[in-house]
Formats: sequence, structure tokens, C-alpha cells
Amino acid sequence: MKHTLPASSGSSKFIIFSVFVWLILLWAQATYIVIIGGNGYLFWTAFGLLALTVLSLRPNILKNRTAFILTAALLIYLIFNSLFCTYLILAFYCIFYLYSGNYKHKRLIKLISLFLIMIIFALYQTQSLHELKNHYSHYETGETWQQYGAL
Repeated sequence: MKHTLPASSGSSKFIIFSVFVWLILLWAQATYIVIIGGNGYLFWTAFGLLALTVLSLRPNILKNRTAFILTAALLIYLIFNSLFCTYLILAFYCIFYLYSGNYKHKRLIKLISLFLIMIIFALYQTQSLHELKNHYSHYETGETWQQYGAL
């Protein structure tokens, strides 16, 4: 599979760097959500998206097999926890590893798809964070750690 992400020009390096920064921020937010009492599947979905993106940079047979095994393990875990995150990981895998034929604007389609997946996942994490805030709002005692701390 050739040219999964744009060739290394100045602007494409910036795009790839921004993708990784955003994926790391999604992973950090998912870690925060898990620490304050959220579901662990958000952490594993963010970690899976980050790992699969790293594996898609310069694919070869070993990386493709590793990506397949990682995707299969994530799908088995996510099927029992979150059907929505299962669809996200499956869509990512299909876009980057299965849909790799020669066609016009292949790199642009894959980048747009990756950004859409990241935006959808960020919105899903934000919704989960608001649900946690609403859940813990019943336990409000007026203490400053609750106002300025984790939530």
C-alpha cells in the first residue's frame, strides 16, 4: 500500500504533525475521562487510532499484519463496550488498509476521512465528559476542589 498519507513536502509534514498532535490530545482527554471515572473504552479507542495512524505512515507486510491484529483485538474489546467506537475503528481500518487501490485524489480522501473520524471522536468524548459532569453534579458540596479540580 503506497502513499497512505501525503508525500513529505513542507505542508504535508505540518498536516501530519497536526494530526499526531490532535490524536495525542484525544488520547490525553480519554485518559483524563478514565481517571475521573469514565469508561475505559474511550482510552483504548484513542490509543488504537493513534497506533493505527503510526502504522499507516510507512506500511509494509509486518505493519499491516500488526495493524490487523491490533484492529481485531480492539474490535473484540469494543463490541462488548461501545458499538459507536467499534464503528470508528472499523471505518479507520477500512479507509487506511483495505481501500488502497489506485484512484485519483487518494491521499486527499484519506486525510479528509481521518479528520472526520477525529472530529466525530472528539465530539463523542466531549459528550461523555458532559455526562460525567452531570453525574457528579449531584454530589456537589461547594468545595473548591470540585469547582477547580477534576470536574
